[in-house]
Amino acid sequence: MYQFASVVRWGRKTADRAPALTECPSIPLPVPVVPVRAAAAGAGEAAFLILLDGLAAAAIAFVTGAVAPYAMVLALAVAGLYRSRMTHSVLDDLPRILTSAVVLVAAGALLNLSPGPLVWGPALFAAVVAARVLGYRLIRLRRRRRPGRAAIVVGSGDFAVRVADALRDDRAYGISPVGFVGPPALTQPTLPVLAPAADLERAVARYKPLHLIVAFPAIPDADLVQTLRRCRRYGVTVHVVPRLFELAVGCGRTEYVRGIPLARLRPEPAQMRSWAIKRLIDVVGALAGLVLLAPVFLLCALATLWESGKHGVLFRQERVGRDGKLFTIFKFRSLTPASDLESQVKWNINHDMRLGPVGKVLRFSSLDELPQLVNVLRGDMSLVGPRPERQFFVDQFRRTYTGYADRHRVPTGITGWAQIHGLRGDTSIEERVRFDNHYIEHWSVGLDIKIIMRTVGSMLSIHRV
Repeated sequence: MYQFASVVRWGRKTADRAPALTECPSIPLPVPVVPVRAAAAGAGEAAFLILLDGLAAAAIAFVTGAVAPYAMVLALAVAGLYRSRMTHSVLDDLPRILTSAVVLVAAGALLNLSPGPLVWGPALFAAVVAARVLGYRLIRLRRRRRPGRAAIVVGSGDFAVRVADALRDDRAYGISPVGFVGPPALTQPTLPVLAPAADLERAVARYKPLHLIVAFPAIPDADLVQTLRRCRRYGVTVHVVPRLFELAVGCGRTEYVRGIPLARLRPEPAQMRSWAIKRLIDVVGALAGLVLLAPVFLLCALATLWESGKHGVLFRQERVGRDGKLFTIFKFRSLTPASDLESQVKWNINHDMRLGPVGKVLRFSSLDELPQLVNVLRGDMSLVGPRPERQFFVDQFRRTYTGYADRHRVPTGITGWAQIHGLRGDTSIEERVRFDNHYIEHWSVGLDIKIIMRTVGSMLSIHRV
């Protein structure tokens, strides 16, 4: 028996010419994002290690009377020592444990909370190391007695078979391959081929593995990237064997299975614990912007009303948001289109002769985007994310540009990674797709703050630093 888990619910001048690219296949409906399952995230093992470290730190604090050791678990968490791992090694963890202990000693000395740091500091370090030695030994023993977490190996060649055999031979890794996805193997594999490569996503949805091991499958990289992005939305953890790993390429942050590096991919941003902070920043930032920029809103509204007259101050347009959902975007009116059809299919109005002086100033300064703070408060958009586009162009671009549909994995934004690199207006869609997906794959709260600061600096004509 293998352990399966059930899914828990939770180009420039684009208007003038289209690039001669191979048309991509039709885009399937978005898959609802589910959290990374607790078993795959190693929640039980992390809780066990937290208990051991906490007991060790509490014992040192009780014996020495120091207060700082109680914060050791927090310091180890910041150091990343409770993350899910296939292999555990005290020797590999020694630098981080030592750094955590030194930080606590320094903090205790500066705040004068824990006298005698030269006594409790080394004792705390030794106690945590001893707890880790015991904890890792017990984790390995427990893993060897259990069937392991189910995994599908993407690839069916000799190398994929080698990776699967290595994981099956030593249960201490905690992962048990149950089959391959790929073309029929030339030699008889040790496990069944569950599906052809084209049906990878269907295999993940059907068998519900906790892990995917990507081992040099015979799939074009562009197709594989899109499929793996969709597979992650099922809550599966993806490990990839880096290409040219024999030359130590991409082996910086990897785990090793009998000398073979496996790089663990980040989960989708919406599956991260810090994702909730993004929404908090959106609400606080939008409210602050609406209050602090109220005089600017008033001036823009009066100027727009003076120029547009009876057509009104706000321009409303339907845009495509996260997972293809439609919403109404708000902007200060810079030009009144002749019809709804023109509004939906006209690519750029920067050089439209009907654009008045107020409209030009609003568009050049990006002040016409300010009402989108209301969209952020409503949850239609985020402060930072890929820019939303109209349905007409979304349908064209996703059939033309590989990866365009993937940029809808997160909420659209007022500003984004592509925009701060000059990709706005009539610029390359292909480059925008690349920058937007780069932002999603590397998302963090810090990256959002950096983009917001760069955007404010750009609006104030501050040179990039």
